[in-house]
Amino acid sequence: MRRKYDLRNKRSFIIVMILVILVIGIFFLFIYKYQNASKIEYEVSSGSIIQDINKNYFSLDDDAKLKIRWNNEYYLVYNDENINLGKNVIIYNEITGGMKLYGNFYEIKEDGKIVECRDETVLANTTNTKFYKIADREYLLVDTFIRSNDKSIDTSNYLLVELDKLGNAKLSNNKINLKTITPTTLITTKYQFDINNEILNYGKYDIDLKKIIGTSNQYVPEEPEEDNQTDNDIGTNLGTNTTPAPGGFGGTDGNGGGSGNISDDVINNTDKEDEEDNTLEQIKDKTKKTSVIRVYEGLTSIDFDYVVYDPYNEYTSIYAEIVKPNKVETIYLSKNDTHLVIDKLAPDTDYIVSFIYTTVDTETGEIERNTFDKFDLKTRKPVYSISVYGISSYEKKLTYKVNLQEGYSINKVNVSLSFTYKELDEETNQLVEKQTPPITSSISVTDNNKYVLGSIDISKYNISYDTLIKLNIDSVESNNGTIMINSSYTFKLGGKYD
Repeated sequence: MRRKYDLRNKRSFIIVMILVILVIGIFFLFIYKYQNASKIEYEVSSGSIIQDINKNYFSLDDDAKLKIRWNNEYYLVYNDENINLGKNVIIYNEITGGMKLYGNFYEIKEDGKIVECRDETVLANTTNTKFYKIADREYLLVDTFIRSNDKSIDTSNYLLVELDKLGNAKLSNNKINLKTITPTTLITTKYQFDINNEILNYGKYDIDLKKIIGTSNQYVPEEPEEDNQTDNDIGTNLGTNTTPAPGGFGGTDGNGGGSGNISDDVINNTDKEDEEDNTLEQIKDKTKKTSVIRVYEGLTSIDFDYVVYDPYNEYTSIYAEIVKPNKVETIYLSKNDTHLVIDKLAPDTDYIVSFIYTTVDTETGEIERNTFDKFDLKTRKPVYSISVYGISSYEKKLTYKVNLQEGYSINKVNVSLSFTYKELDEETNQLVEKQTPPITSSISVTDNNKYVLGSIDISKYNISYDTLIKLNIDSVESNNGTIMINSSYTFKLGGKYD
């Protein structure tokens, strides 16, 4: 019995040793990967447009550095901040017209071949046509000409396409930021991209992009409506003449034939008067296509393109409801119009917008409310930047410049200044980093200003050339309230801080 007990102990000891070795190996692998990742660094020039991990676009007024963490996520060191950009980064420079990609991108060539691009991919310009799959339901189009098949979208250089699981897409770049709700095809100088079905066509054949690293897209194309009744049948039952669909009665394929067999999408002919009314109602229901086809979220407004299809004049009213803080606002729409702008909204604010039509119940006479589209939307956040305009050694005054958001009026900009310096700790005899309490400053803003200048008295402070100084835009104030901005600029008297 003792021998068996010793054998069990040896086995347990071996298992524990293997686990310990695995843990140590994983730990050293983590350290090795962390050390190697910390050495990787890229320069990002001013004028670049970048999207952070929360899908917010921002521009760089000064140079920055791009670094990578051990988990392969990139972050931007800019104005003394570390901004998380995620695992795939697209940087477009508005000044040079060049583009840089960081992370894994799958380029789909004209012949259907797939080239995996890793780490840094440099495009000297955006005149050469490119198409990339970035991740599940994420694509990048690069071309001088990018337009939708219905011409509602018209842009250039590049376009980021991000689908939700229902096949709807967010389209964005340095110029546009909108959503599609109906099937959309994007056209460039060399290819067409069917967004909802994830099909790429260079002109010769279709490339199914869902097969490249997979997809979670659940979009199902609507079945084409079929009408397999003959002209005589329709004339007898409805008193109208409708052109039959291809492959209908008289055809020889599986969708139709002279026997009059009907699929689920086709209404049966009948001589019964009570079923004749039902047939008419079903046809009406099948032809209703009232919907919102495009949404664009601006700073203080939201634009909608919509279609009202009411051939039988059933709608008693059609309107939009927008849920605002503490109230719900109703906007009545015209059946003949196709565009709605909801303005006078607050930036960086969530809104719920529902599109509704009402009908009368033929039996009870009561008004019925029908919601045909509903959206959770958010207006854009205004963008502001700050920099040092000048420092007067005589007056001991620092003058700063705040660049304002075009198209949005504000009354005041609130700024703060703080210093980070090192002081010798008497107990530890080591240098300890300390920061002064923020010195606040406010500037009044008038209309049509592109920028404003403000100043802060620094005569009370002994600032050395290696002192780290941080200017920060804390907030802006308008008639709509206060918006927190938190945009900063960090520098030393001896030069800009790197």
